[in-house]
Amino acid sequence: MQLPEQVKFIISELNKNGYEGYIVGGCVRDYLMGIPPHDYDITTSALPEEVKAIFPHTVDTGIEHGTVTVIIDKIGYELTTYRIDGEYKDNRHPEQVIFTDKLAGDLSRRDFTVNAIAYNDQRGYVDMFGGMEDIKKAIIKGVGEPSKRFQEDALRMMRALRFSAQLNFSIEENTMLALKENAQLIKNISIERIREEFFKLIISDHNERLDLLYESGMLPYFLPELKKIIEDNSISYTTINTLSKDICVRLAYVFHTLDSDNVKKILHNFRTDNKTNKITSQLVKYIDFEITDKYSLRKLISILGENTEHEIEIMGAVKGIDTSKAKEMYSEIISAGDCCNLKSLAINGNDLKELGIDHGKEVGEYLAKALDFVLKNPHNNQREKIMAFLRG
Repeated sequence: MQLPEQVKFIISELNKNGYEGYIVGGCVRDYLMGIPPHDYDITTSALPEEVKAIFPHTVDTGIEHGTVTVIIDKIGYELTTYRIDGEYKDNRHPEQVIFTDKLAGDLSRRDFTVNAIAYNDQRGYVDMFGGMEDIKKAIIKGVGEPSKRFQEDALRMMRALRFSAQLNFSIEENTMLALKENAQLIKNISIERIREEFFKLIISDHNERLDLLYESGMLPYFLPELKKIIEDNSISYTTINTLSKDICVRLAYVFHTLDSDNVKKILHNFRTDNKTNKITSQLVKYIDFEITDKYSLRKLISILGENTEHEIEIMGAVKGIDTSKAKEMYSEIISAGDCCNLKSLAINGNDLKELGIDHGKEVGEYLAKALDFVLKNPHNNQREKIMAFLRG
């Protein structure tokens, strides 16, 4: 395995000072799958204070759990001391972290076999739980007793489904059985962490794994609306997989049978950021908007702005229609620089004072009337023409 020079340097420095060091987890898994690793987590027998004594530039990013970030060439590399987790009482966090000098103890606490493989250039791969074989088999399998892993940290159940979708792996039989048996524990996990895993699944290339989420029995605890959507066969997994990898687009498709206010409420309960909530609920609201000509399309653009292109995509997915003409018109409107909003309108509230209009509500009504005049014909976006129209 070819390691970056900075990672080699870190492990070499640990070795020089009498400590072990390995890369571990997702970076090893990805490399074995032919996926270029995007970051490298390092596990070591050195205690946090020993790591800090070796490297001049460090940041305490999670020192209570044994994690110190070493800065080399302005890039951070996380080093975590081998550890054994104590008792879990909240199905998420260990009551205490016990440091150890044995790699075996550290690997045994990890979630899935494919994430429990370590590597360094001196020893090669350390695979105590058959992770390399499970990568070949394309399966997600819990380390040791899957049920115990899920009871320790119930978020691992969502992670199993997310990895299954991202990697296109099936979930090993006993692991899936343990997931179903412990489904109710998901209620002990913060909705933000659940949302993060769920969104990663939705953005993946394998949304058919939503069936596994349904079968797991977890949906009633955090997203009962999706349970009914799946039962009603209201969505096509194949269609989701072909949509843009934009979370708003995919959520709008998944929730397209619901009222937009209901979607807004769901995403609020999911602690979704305001922008994602607003865009998604708007996309749902205007799915049935009729695009018949450039005027109607400009009206839609005046509402959705740059998200109109996403709306056209969703319309095609939901209705199963050819949207090539709408896409072509959209490109022409954008290329021509047509006025589609009040900001681009050739007049504003100050101009209306000439007409004796200066009250808030009335100003808004006249500006809306002026914008509609321009939406019908972009060449009308001239102050004189608009004022003459409003006077008339």
